[in-house]
Order: sequence, then structure tokens, then C-alpha cells
Amino acid sequence: MNNSLDPKSQQRYSVNPGAPVANPYNEQPTVMPKVGDKVGPNLIQELIGEGGSASVFKVWHGELEVVRAIKILKQGFKADARERFFTEAKILADIRHPNIIEIYDLDYTEQQVPYLELEFIDGVSLKDMLGKDSRMPFAAGLAIAYFISRALHYAHIKDYTLYGKIYKGLIHRDVKPENILISKSGDVKLMDFGIARPSEVSLHTVGAKVMGTLVYLSPEQMAGQPLDARSDIFSLGTVLYEMVTGNRAFPQKTLAEIVQKKSQGQYRSLSSFGRQFPEKLVRLLEKSLSVEPSGRHGTAEEMCAEIYSVFQEISDLSPHDVLTAYLRDPKSIPEWVPPEPSKQGGEAGAQPKSGLPWAIIATAAAGGAAIVGVLALLFMG
Repeated sequence: MNNSLDPKSQQRYSVNPGAPVANPYNEQPTVMPKVGDKVGPNLIQELIGEGGSASVFKVWHGELEVVRAIKILKQGFKADARERFFTEAKILADIRHPNIIEIYDLDYTEQQVPYLELEFIDGVSLKDMLGKDSRMPFAAGLAIAYFISRALHYAHIKDYTLYGKIYKGLIHRDVKPENILISKSGDVKLMDFGIARPSEVSLHTVGAKVMGTLVYLSPEQMAGQPLDARSDIFSLGTVLYEMVTGNRAFPQKTLAEIVQKKSQGQYRSLSSFGRQFPEKLVRLLEKSLSVEPSGRHGTAEEMCAEIYSVFQEISDLSPHDVLTAYLRDPKSIPEWVPPEPSKQGGEAGAQPKSGLPWAIIATAAAGGAAIVGVLALLFMG
């Protein structure tokens, strides 16, 4: 029997000892574009955000002549990462809300890596805002929480079609400062639905793996227990706490410490910060940070209503106007001053609800008939 190989077989099976051997099990790396590169019709202008799973670029859409953002998956050839990415695309494509980032298209790079074409927000993330100013005025923090609670309420009650099935409601599962954008015009947007899932099913969860950013997760999410909309309410509570105190509710460094503190509801009390907080704000935070879901607001709509009630007590402006002013000049939003107790049981120094300036009314009270006549003319006019 002749065991020799024919020349073609010898050529096919020969190995160059000096050549590197490719590992067929290695995943192909995703090569990210650089400034000046084109991805589809989009010209890359700058990198504006980067996370563990994706990079976000500001781009110029040449065909439509508009500025957009594109989100490119880093683990473009990893099956579970692609599935989460496609799920986010399906969710965002079915959402139309002024406080949720909008999607325009899903496409592929030349490497066949998926990317999302998104609304570009000319502004900053809440993470960057907190990094710069640390603690925000109560009115500004409540305004942001108000808009995010509106977005969550919409997401929690909407019907979604995913993979051929209709689901009622969605849990975001990753509410944190990095995923909240504030535009220069005062618009607030919730983004990154990459690990969101329908309320009644668990998508893209492998074994006991917990997805999300630990310091903002609800106790039940960290424990791998069934979730509902109240998990997002807890996360938003931690964000609001951070905005109005300048400190994380759960700043612990290790997983074991975070789990222990959250499971026991141990966070730094507001009274320890050396300043007074509105009583309604204290109750709002205590309720949203309750260890048991049953102790929190039943819905994001309920939380939204309570946030707005607290906001109205400390500001005469609208939430949008407060944010616009704050972005223009943070010092333009005055700090909340506790009202002095009145002997008559009301608030000392409280201004009348009339439309006339308080200074004019006070002057009239001290100045006699001449000023009263001026006030009469104002009323008649």
C-alpha cells in the first residue's frame, strides 16, 4: 500500500513552522472607526461615548445633511451581545416619547458589525454634570427625575412586539447617570435599552449573571429575583439621592458590601449632610429606596406625581425652565431655604398668591393712601 500523498495533498497539508497559527475559536475584534472615516452615509466627527459593549460617535449624515449619533457594537461577533443589541433596536424603534432617545436606522459596517443610527443630543450626560458640579440644587435634581419618571412610566405600560410576541410593559434595568442625557436646550433623554426586558419574561440573562451597574440596582435585581417596574423606581431613587446630596446612596467598593447595605436598606441619612431637606423630598427618597418593592411607589406615574408635588413647593418655574436656566448658569438656581415657622401656624414670609409683586404690596401696607391709589389703578388696568 502506498501511503505517500500526491503533490496537491502535500501542498494542502504542509505547515510553515515560522508562520503564526490562527486560533479558529477566537472572536474577531471589532475595529472602531476613526475621525474622518465613513460608516455607511455617516462621516465620523468625534467619539462622544464609550462603554463596555459599544462606542457612540457623533456623525454627519451626508445624504440627509443632518447631525446624528451612531452606536457601534464592540463585541460585534459575539452572539449574546448581538442579540441584546438587536433587542435594543427593536425596542427603540417602537418607542416615541420626548424623554427617550430616538432611533432612525439599524445597519452594518463593512465588517458586518451592527450599528444603530440615533438622535444626537447636543448636551451632556448626568454623569458628567455630577462630576462637574457634584451636588445639584433641589429644583434641578427634581426636574431631571421628573422627566425620567415620565419616560419610565411610558416604557412600563407600553405594548411591545419582540421576536413575534406581544409583551405588556418593559423594565429598563439600567437607570443610572450615564444613561441620562440633558441637552443644552433643557431636554432630558433616557437612553441605553440594551438590557431592558419585558416585565413577564427574562431575556438575555445567563444563569445567575446580574446585568446592570451595581450601585444603582435594586436589591431584588442584585439577588436575581423576579422584577417589576418598581425595580426601576429604586434605581431612579438612587440617582435622585445622588443629585441632591452629591454622594452615592451606596458608595461601597465591593460587591459583598453593596449587597449587605442594600439588603438592609442602609444608606447615609439625609440629616447627616449638615443641611436641611424639604420634608416631602425626604419622604420621597425614603419611599423610593425602600428595600421591599411593596414599600415603594406602585408605579412610575405615582412617583412622577410625587416628584412634581415636591418640585412645585420649591420652585415657581417649570421643570424645563429650571434646567434651561441651570445649564446656562448653575448659580441662577437659588438654594432652597427652609421656611421659618410662623406663630399663626403658617409659613413666615410667605408671599400672597396674587399676581402683584410682593414688594409693591408691602410698600402699600406701609405707605398709606397714595400707594393704595396706585394699586387701585393697577387693578383697574
